[in-house]
Amino acid sequence: MDTIIAFNNLVLDVDLSTGKIGTIEISNLERRQYLGGKGLATKLLYDHIEPGIDPLSPENILVMMTGPTAGTPSPAGGRFTAMCKSPLTGIFASSYVGGKFGISLKKSGYDGIMIRGKSEKKVYIRVENGEVSINDASELWGLDTRDIQETRKQEGDWVVIGPAGENLVRFAVIASDKRVAGRCGMGAVMGSKNLKGIVARGDRKIKVADPDRFKKALKIAQKKVLANDNTGRRLRELGTPQNVRTYGTTAIMPVRNFSKAKFDGLENISAEKIRDDHKVKNHGCPGCPIKCGRIGKFNDRELVSPEYETIALFGSNLMMGDLNGIAVWNDRLNRLGLDSISTGGVIGFVMELTEKGMLESDLKFGDSGKIEKTLEDIAYRRDLGNEMAEGVRRLSQKYGGEDFACHVKGLEMAGYDPRGCTGQGLGYATANCGATHLSGSTHAMETDPLSEGADAYLSPHGTKAKAHFVVFLQDLMEVTNSAIFCLQTQFPFLEENFAYKYTPAPILRFIMRNMPAIAAATTDLSDYCGLLSGLMGYKISRKELYNIGERVFNLERLMNCREGISRKDDTLPRRILEDVGEKGWAPIELDKMLKKYYKLRGWDEDGRPGEMVLNRLDIRLVQD
Repeated sequence: MDTIIAFNNLVLDVDLSTGKIGTIEISNLERRQYLGGKGLATKLLYDHIEPGIDPLSPENILVMMTGPTAGTPSPAGGRFTAMCKSPLTGIFASSYVGGKFGISLKKSGYDGIMIRGKSEKKVYIRVENGEVSINDASELWGLDTRDIQETRKQEGDWVVIGPAGENLVRFAVIASDKRVAGRCGMGAVMGSKNLKGIVARGDRKIKVADPDRFKKALKIAQKKVLANDNTGRRLRELGTPQNVRTYGTTAIMPVRNFSKAKFDGLENISAEKIRDDHKVKNHGCPGCPIKCGRIGKFNDRELVSPEYETIALFGSNLMMGDLNGIAVWNDRLNRLGLDSISTGGVIGFVMELTEKGMLESDLKFGDSGKIEKTLEDIAYRRDLGNEMAEGVRRLSQKYGGEDFACHVKGLEMAGYDPRGCTGQGLGYATANCGATHLSGSTHAMETDPLSEGADAYLSPHGTKAKAHFVVFLQDLMEVTNSAIFCLQTQFPFLEENFAYKYTPAPILRFIMRNMPAIAAATTDLSDYCGLLSGLMGYKISRKELYNIGERVFNLERLMNCREGISRKDDTLPRRILEDVGEKGWAPIELDKMLKKYYKLRGWDEDGRPGEMVLNRLDIRLVQD
């Protein structure tokens, strides 16, 4: 049995048009500058993809990358990145998923896989202990994501698409176990290549480069994960739906296509309702001590319990207060291979178009009768579902309603209304892929339901300190997604350090609001540094670690600039900017925050990274 010391330093390179299978070697410099995961995926795409290509053409490249934590005891490290040019937004995007596939791919001898071209026939790729083959998938085509994984599990660990990916729905997902790489249409790119799935199996043993250093860092990290109130208790007990009460009572949760502030059925879709009424049990990604997922009884069926985002976009956003219904839709979404955030956003938009007489449909807020059929229609592109499969932006361009089309850069908004957390709005506006909650997410820092936000670390409605923390968190999230750690590790790794834990809350609040540069620059990242130093065998300083995140973020921004992205695109939906909502909030001062954000980033007035920052980060322009 072969042994891997942290990395294989090989990426599988598969051209489906020619059937050619090769490898790309990762240099020590590339590894040090980009780590793995999102970082190396970004670098590979920047080096190999041509600007201006159609995302659904054979010229698009899909990269799946593991990270240094995959297959090790690192807390919440068993994830991988999928990245390509998005068919939904037309710019570059990445998505992340747990499950066993990433670990099995790494154990089979490869840190990632790069897929080019388009097969003439329906195929799947098999990777087993270094051996790679392209195989006929005609018998698999048409199966849903669970059917394949359950009936063919003896072959290894899978990533697959469902009917939505086969039919090129622009927000189709890639599924791995019970998890999905949900955003930006990665599944449609697989479908456009006639690729149903990839199965991996390997028996190589993964070891760390510096066992003593790693063991010491691991002991501290595991202790913090269990000690933290969020990862050690709340996520285990309630999962991500713990956010429902918090964001529902602070008018951050989307209601009626982001048009209202309050949903009367909030308690009926809360995490506490799931816990008390649906006999839930925990499940999690391989090796994860948090186990934030849950499986429960819904409509007398054992189903995966919906996450916060699904509850937000299919519950309050559509004015639906039935958890049983949401859980059934969630199961169908996952099997069909649809992103629940974009799908819920599209349905909400069509409901409002219908209500305003701009489109004829049977979809109405609060009426659950047509939802399941609509999911099928979208996945199979039937009737109105064919147009809904194009996303909110394209629908608004055809039917109107651009003043209430809730998307950024073509990506439907996640379950946080920026009018209740303006820093999150800046995060949406500047995130490389559009309105994601997984880039520069400040909503937790801007929220305190007991005091209407007054006791939150950052004022929920002002601009003060927002740009500093959005930049800091965007770069930190790039680090965690390159390592790859689950983003939930930010709670214990940042909150369980001495300065944060034992500084009185009023003092922390004062520092964060009035001295954000100092607060961000002195945030303790020692757990990330310690674990990665042990994994990789050389010391990684805080500065080096943070520079990796900044480098990855700026490189992806450059890629999007090549596709025409500029300041005009770093904005928010008209409804969010112009409608003050039922609470009468002051309009978001996005331009003010954006000006500060660009200055902190070292970008020019049009939002392009400047030469000084590129030189400092050693980003070499291979294409422009």
